[in-house]
Amino acid sequence: MKLIPEIIWEQIQTKQSMPAIFQKFNGKNYESISYEQLGNIIVRMTAYLREEGFKAGDKIALMSNNRYEWPVIDLAVQSIGAVLVPLYTSLSSDSVKAMLTHSGSKAFFIENETLLEPHRPMLKNLGISLYSIDRISEDIPHLMWLRFAKTDMEERLHYLEKITELDPDTVISINYTSGTTGEPKGVIITHRNIVTDAFSAIRSLPIYSRDRFLSFLPLSHTFERIAGYYCPFFVGAEVAYAESISSVIDNAKEIEPTIINTVPRLLEKLYDKLQANLAGMSPVKKTLFKHAMAQGTKYFNHTQGNADYSPADRFKDKLFEKLVYKKILSAVSPRLRMFISGGAPLAPEIGDFLRSIRLNVIEGYGMTETAPIICLNKPEANRSGTVGQPIDCNEVMISENGEILVRGDNVTQGYYLDPKLTEESIDQEGWFHTGDLGSLDEDNFLTITGRLKNLMVTSGGKNISPQPLENALLTSPWIEQVMVVGDGKNFISALIVPSPEKINEWFMERNREIPDIADAIKNPEIVESVQEDITKRMTPFSRYEQVKKFTLLAEPFSIEKDELTPTLKVKRNVVERHNIDIINAMYIE
Repeated sequence: MKLIPEIIWEQIQTKQSMPAIFQKFNGKNYESISYEQLGNIIVRMTAYLREEGFKAGDKIALMSNNRYEWPVIDLAVQSIGAVLVPLYTSLSSDSVKAMLTHSGSKAFFIENETLLEPHRPMLKNLGISLYSIDRISEDIPHLMWLRFAKTDMEERLHYLEKITELDPDTVISINYTSGTTGEPKGVIITHRNIVTDAFSAIRSLPIYSRDRFLSFLPLSHTFERIAGYYCPFFVGAEVAYAESISSVIDNAKEIEPTIINTVPRLLEKLYDKLQANLAGMSPVKKTLFKHAMAQGTKYFNHTQGNADYSPADRFKDKLFEKLVYKKILSAVSPRLRMFISGGAPLAPEIGDFLRSIRLNVIEGYGMTETAPIICLNKPEANRSGTVGQPIDCNEVMISENGEILVRGDNVTQGYYLDPKLTEESIDQEGWFHTGDLGSLDEDNFLTITGRLKNLMVTSGGKNISPQPLENALLTSPWIEQVMVVGDGKNFISALIVPSPEKINEWFMERNREIPDIADAIKNPEIVESVQEDITKRMTPFSRYEQVKKFTLLAEPFSIEKDELTPTLKVKRNVVERHNIDIINAMYIE
């Protein structure tokens, strides 16, 4: 089996002067780094690590936003047989200290002074070698020289000779999970895990060397690392780095990507915006849009082999392409072929709506422990409400209690320095116990129904998974974020962060002054409007599953308050702890 740096080096030799990376260096325009330049930079960075005394097995931590140095440091660390410890930029100083200490990291590469500042006091007493990407101070070695690195043939041959000596089961990374249900765990990742998973994903999806990815999810998360870095470079595609999560749409218009990896939260916001635009259209435009949606849905069904497509349909398709689809696409990227969504289930209504206007959404499922992809929908086999079929490097089975089990070469060897947890998570037959609940249909499509640890049991003994309820509620234009609660209680309630845009719109339509959000959520008419929408969206659920009470919150769940993971998943235990008085008040008769 070829190793990750070997596979990427093949593309470096093949693509040479073609762009590999696009990044803003001057804050104004995107500039490119060619595959040949990338090769020079990787070889020089690898030599630099050796010159600094690092060797095989050493742990090297990295905290940085997405930029070209991230993959370069990663590949250089791999190339000397060392182990990368990627850290989220949003981590607290206590968390960083715990991870650096637990991993035994010898060095810490950090992006800039802004990221370093909160951790300075902690690092002084840790005795770890500190390096920066941007120039911070004279006493901290930096990598500002790296972009212009040059190498000769001898250095390249030495580099290639050394990387071929490594073993496919060499550990390349210790990834600390984001910990939605408990303390972060150090997941061991090897070349074999990544290579088998990446090529299996490439066989499942149409990813070509002519593609351009827009990367904005944190590279420290395994989903973006494989789907937005390894997979593109394995096929010789291009990667452009967004300036920030808030500038994704603007950057997409500038760089015109063909593929964007995303999480449901971003697609939910896009859905809300499109729904708001639809509501504000004139009757004629609204009718045109709805006809376009119906035609788009028919086209999608045709791609799945479930509907005929006549010459008349093709004519309508061209007409709506000009009048509707193209305009929507140009608001994101005229070249966009697909969104790849992961990290959490997407509400079926949202996926169906986006596909009906020809925004191709591909859902998948995975975990850090599976490097990470387990299942993927495919363009020709894209079943709404599911996360697709198992990719060909792993098997998936549902246990007697409904838990999703996975076995394959993409599955981790275990948790770093935690043999007990490893034994609990991977059974003697090699099945990894995901902790997720799900079901497989007759065609082997997987549906996620919840998480074992999140399963609520009411005082009446009813088992309820919060995920389907929350997905249904998130389709409401009134709801920005939601978390349902009710474990041990006699009914289900919800904490709801309302949409500021919808509230502002409500007041403007009535020619009223827009109040602060804290005052708006106390308005009885607003509460009643939200209640009506909740009642409508709870209709498909059993009576014992339906949300009976709710409280509107003035402040959104956030990463800064440790209520969201870096991929925007709700940390249920944290949100519940922060709002325990509010929750208890909903159960006082």
